[in-house]
Amino acid sequence: MSDYIRAEEAATILGVSAETLRFWRYAGKHIDKIPAHKHISRRVFYKRADVVRFSETMYCPA
Repeated sequence: MSDYIRAEEAATILGVSAETLRFWRYAGKHIDKIPAHKHISRRVFYKRADVVRFSETMYCPA
């Protein structure tokens, strides 16, 4: 299991679209809880542990 995952996989884990995750980055929303860690060739990567931790604490009234 890799320490870093692509934004698309992070979005899947969080149950949001990749566009929502991109908007959160752009707007600075949740930046303290789920920071983007690496930018390689215009691709954004997140630490898997940060994404999982945030997914366990985020509120989604679905």
